[in-house]
Amino acid sequence: MEQLYGEIIDFIVASGKRLKLSAGKVADIGVTKKYLTEEDLNVERGLKEIIKKYDSRHEFFAEEENDNFFNAENVWAADPISGTHNFIQGEPHYAIVISHLVKHQAVFAAVYDPSVDELFTAELGKGSFKNGRPIGVSRKSKKNIILRPSMNWPRPEVIQRMSKFLETSKIETNRYSIALNECWVAEGRFDGIAEFTKDAFPEYAGGLIIREAGGAFTNLDGLSDISPTDKIFIGGNETSYKMLLPLVRQAAK
Repeated sequence: MEQLYGEIIDFIVASGKRLKLSAGKVADIGVTKKYLTEEDLNVERGLKEIIKKYDSRHEFFAEEENDNFFNAENVWAADPISGTHNFIQGEPHYAIVISHLVKHQAVFAAVYDPSVDELFTAELGKGSFKNGRPIGVSRKSKKNIILRPSMNWPRPEVIQRMSKFLETSKIETNRYSIALNECWVAEGRFDGIAEFTKDAFPEYAGGLIIREAGGAFTNLDGLSDISPTDKIFIGGNETSYKMLLPLVRQAAK
């Protein structure tokens, strides 16, 4: 499996370097959804080809052409470009994201940000890394929290309540890749994150990277075994996670 993981990493890094050259110069070809490019399709198809060539029994779950989750022992969850809007606009912090699930548990994750050449990886029980160096969640909670709703989040009142609950914290909101926001929590740049999303493709990878960095990452039920239908996620170091979970539950009522 290590050979396959290496091939996957090589592919996403090579693809990311190509994306960086075309960022800001590509068209949005989405018809039934906004923010879709030919590169989203190229990356997704390339990842699927590598995985199926390794073992045709491995299922592939990805945002564009493979968005049906199959209940198999080995499933790969991918977001070919997390933050496609940024990629189209030529703005930084979009990412290629993939994770390997064995019996629904993430055991490998890789997230690559071409705009700054940062590769985040994790394997179950082996820790998390950025560009090959170990990373860890923040040890001292400064209440530096990411509040990250997706562009299509349908309940703005929930975000308003969360903002009110966190008024004594330093809140970061942005339109960068959600997966990268998770990785920034894993490396201690931020203490915690509350996400309100349209899908769960990047969370399998980002969640493993946070947990292997010493933090916690769960769905609204407090489960690390997340579901493809989950839309709300909480992560961070121990202190921030324990602070955020009840607040998010209250806000989401």
